[in-house]
Amino acid sequence: PITRAQAAAMLARAMQRAEPTVGLVVNEPQAARGYTIINTHRSDEVYLVDHLGREVHAWKLEGHEIIQAELLENGNLMFLHNIKGGPMYIKEANRAGNIVWEYNGWDYKHFARIHHDYLKLPNGNLLLLMRGLMTQQEAVAAGADSRLSPPGAWLYDFLLEVKPTGLNTGEVVWEWSILDHLIQDHDPDKDNYGPIAGHPRRIDINYLIRQPSIWDEWDHDWTHSNAIDYDPVSDQIMISVRNYSELWIIDHNTTTEEAAGTKGDLLYRWGNPRAYGAGDYQDQQLFWQHDTHWIPPSLPGEGNVIYVNNGNELPGLQRMYTSIEEITLPSYPNPPPVWSSQSFASAQLQWVHTAHNPADLYFPYGARARRLTNGNTVICRGGTVLQVIPDGTTVWKYISPVPERNGPPVHQGDKVQTRAGCSSRPWYEPNYPGLKNIDLTPKGPIEHYR
Repeated sequence: PITRAQAAAMLARAMQRAEPTVGLVVNEPQAARGYTIINTHRSDEVYLVDHLGREVHAWKLEGHEIIQAELLENGNLMFLHNIKGGPMYIKEANRAGNIVWEYNGWDYKHFARIHHDYLKLPNGNLLLLMRGLMTQQEAVAAGADSRLSPPGAWLYDFLLEVKPTGLNTGEVVWEWSILDHLIQDHDPDKDNYGPIAGHPRRIDINYLIRQPSIWDEWDHDWTHSNAIDYDPVSDQIMISVRNYSELWIIDHNTTTEEAAGTKGDLLYRWGNPRAYGAGDYQDQQLFWQHDTHWIPPSLPGEGNVIYVNNGNELPGLQRMYTSIEEITLPSYPNPPPVWSSQSFASAQLQWVHTAHNPADLYFPYGARARRLTNGNTVICRGGTVLQVIPDGTTVWKYISPVPERNGPPVHQGDKVQTRAGCSSRPWYEPNYPGLKNIDLTPKGPIEHYR
């Protein structure tokens, strides 16, 4: 005989085994084999997990708030390290967790701060998405409408290409800044004056502050770019500009001096023609998107662009769901995409994934979507990594059992709430060079069992 409490406990354990709340949740035969990085937002530990949900390696980096971790081809871990009120470091750690390179750019310009994304270029240099400070006086001198913009400093985006030169040093070898490519039709006595629609390759400094609901929401965070990518075929860079709901493409085949001139103007932009004086709400295609990037060569859809199209709740921009979308850009990769006096050539939608209940996929924060060799697409959002096949069916799903900010792994049957937490590259196929010198012996699940 057993007691009622014992029976309830046995039933609870059986239900936990049947319907896991964390760890590996779905694993169907169509799922690609490989490994995923579990990088819970601002924790100091990063896990490498196999397709059966078992930990095979971990990096313990005490004292770090790790963001956007990525396994490099040399087997090291690269990540962003946040310091509240101070610089954001980009760091590289070896398999033992020792830091072998770091850089922050804090002294390069006043309050120059790495944010959101980075990537390693084929030449070994790092391309960094940076944020700088511009005073309101400087913004007004550039043509900003002082009647609409709030007082105080503006945050603006720029790019740095940095060549590592020592343990904690780097040489800036290339730069591009949004401040060199502005247009405004507010004040003819200020810089950058001209018709917005007549200069679609330039950036309207007043677009965002004409959208008061967005500007009030993000205060001085002007463009809030959140992703960058590089295409070696065309030597072009793509920037995901969240607050403009656009992707921008610029030419990397320039000197820093050329990048500050007309050669550094936008080659192409897409997603929200209202941002350059064309179209209206019905023409908007991107909604606070994340992770715009080219699908690499040799993968299904190579040369296309895939991204996470986030919804938002602001007035006039009601789109209460998130979708994963793939588009073909015009004239890729050369000549550069063309534009007319009215708008840039349109991209063609190739594939869309939404949940069966779109509200279930609503996720306005950072997320990733990457194509695999078998045609599956990996999606990472809020501590959850999943694979979907082309018809949208989920064939693999893993929910991180690690809470944000260094909480211990939970027990199976418990739930974890995470607002964010994604690797810069969430999936590694078995032939990925970075796995070669890592001991991939499974160590069991990360989550605990009662």
